[in-house]
Amino acid sequence: MTHRIEATPNPRERHNLSRKERSNMDQNNDWYERYSPSLPDGARAPKRREPRGVRIPALIAFMLVAAMLGGVLGGLYTRVYVSEQLSSFSAQQQAEFSALSATEADNSGASLSTSVSGSFASSYSKAQIIELTAPSVVGIDIYATVSGYGSRFSGGNNESQQVQSGSGSGIILTSDGYIITCRHVVNGAETIKVILNDDTEYEATLIGSDSRSDLAVIKINATGLTPATLGDSDMLTVGEDVIAIGNPLGELRGTATSGIISALSREVTVENTDMTLIQTDAAISPGNSGGGLFNASGSLIGIVNAKASSSNSEGLGFAIPVSSVKTIISNLIDHGYVLGRAYLGVYTQDVTLSTGSSDGSNRNGNGLFGNFFGSAISSVQIAQVVTGSAADAAGLKAGDLILKIDDMDITSNTVLAAAISAYNAGDTVTLTIQRDGSQLTLNVTFGEYKPAEQ
Repeated sequence: MTHRIEATPNPRERHNLSRKERSNMDQNNDWYERYSPSLPDGARAPKRREPRGVRIPALIAFMLVAAMLGGVLGGLYTRVYVSEQLSSFSAQQQAEFSALSATEADNSGASLSTSVSGSFASSYSKAQIIELTAPSVVGIDIYATVSGYGSRFSGGNNESQQVQSGSGSGIILTSDGYIITCRHVVNGAETIKVILNDDTEYEATLIGSDSRSDLAVIKINATGLTPATLGDSDMLTVGEDVIAIGNPLGELRGTATSGIISALSREVTVENTDMTLIQTDAAISPGNSGGGLFNASGSLIGIVNAKASSSNSEGLGFAIPVSSVKTIISNLIDHGYVLGRAYLGVYTQDVTLSTGSSDGSNRNGNGLFGNFFGSAISSVQIAQVVTGSAADAAGLKAGDLILKIDDMDITSNTVLAAAISAYNAGDTVTLTIQRDGSQLTLNVTFGEYKPAEQ
């Protein structure tokens, strides 16, 4: 069978065909109906169909509303989720912090627990800080024996009795009972009692003390205690939040007061000793001495030891920077004294004498006090020389007046102690003394201070 194939005429040539020819062609080729711009005479143009679907402005409005709703709902969900995550992290962090402190204390025995860097340096709320640190702070009561209770006239037996003579605070250093406090709190005590945060009482033993740093370590027979975590006071900045916890007035154990670091490296004289201390505006009262100053991560950064006593001052409390005394604390625990402290080995007394010359010598030879009408000067007189001490080896004698240590004038026992504290055991100095109206110079090599030589 033979198929006939005809070429499709050009649409422009359709207008040259007769109506009959166009009709016959259209019956065989529907392309014309669909694409030809011209219609046969009398033919009806097909109706234009309206596009279906959503109009573009409506679609845009719908998308904007959906985006706004999605943003609001997403923001609410994100806020709730982040809040839950932060709360969970804070609780986990606190638990890890407590576990770390307990683990370090249990594993180290008498060693000191120190803070760590990283996430544990984060801040806690004040309530959390107090909850973490309050069990590490104790109250201390001091007792001394007083005689004469009762009277023969009143029927009493005139017996001696121990009475409370002072109080203060302390900080637990180890889980087995080592406690740090201020030397001036326990100095001269016959009996020391420690009251824990849970009101449990123990009698304490003095392990060692150091007058230069105003620190003392005592020990109670207990286990499972909560030691403080020692922080880094060298990293403090003025304005940083702190909390002081102690035993104000000797009656209000566990009292917490808050403030800021008001100043660093303050030069303050405490118990006739020049010290470099942290200043804070946290409320400090008598009885707070030996208590703790804690930073925002719950680490011990200061040991409270002084406050301004003037009626014109408010918010002036001071604390010993803990980083400056970590070695001292360890020495007191391990040895009962601080290694390397210079020791002269004399007992002295303040004297005021008159002299006929401005250099302190008695050239008129009228005895120890020189010319009655001479000018008065203050000095230190040796009352006793300790046998075998540095002073004994240098040839110092009772009755000698100590006028100078190197180039520093010695006018009182306080000045003498401050001068000696500037040296270490093994250092050699030149002492200028007066003996029998004449000045002498002696070279003295300091020994090492030990409690047995007190």
